Amino acid sequence: MAVSSLLLLAVSARAQTSLVGRWALQQIAFEAPSTLPDSLQEQLFHSPAADTNIGITNGELTLVVEFLPDSTYTYATTRRGQLVHSEKGTYRIRRGLLYSQTSTNDEPLFDGQSIVELTRRKLLLQSPIMQPELQVFEQVLYTRLPALRK
Repeated sequence: MAVSSLLLLAVSARAQTSLVGRWALQQIAFEAPSTLPDSLQEQLFHSPAADTNIGITNGELTLVVEFLPDSTYTYATTRRGQLVHSEKGTYRIRRGLLYSQTSTNDEPLFDGQSIVELTRRKLLLQSPIMQPELQVFEQVLYTRLPALRK
């Protein structure tokens, strides 16, 4: 195995270890290298991401994911304290991308999202949206939550 391959494996293993823990969604934003046409800006402004951000800001919506050391994860969305969506599956990190598989037939939550930033307190994921030539990305910001006491 080449040295560069070993380094990639070590970086992926370290990232996967750093990812372990509970994370709460804080914000969904959009990133574009240039100004978008008004019609696309309007489309993004009225997207489900905007509703999610409003729900998080006013405390009605909570989205929490927990990455476990055994490469499994659980994800839960609650609205006004009531569970509205949950997901369980497995995850892996490969070359700076986060992949997941669910235990159901649902589309996995994390499927090829780039890990833009991963620190002790912050996880920033990014994925392309719309037409690739537009270079518009959705950025999802999570902050680490304290571990649950057993």
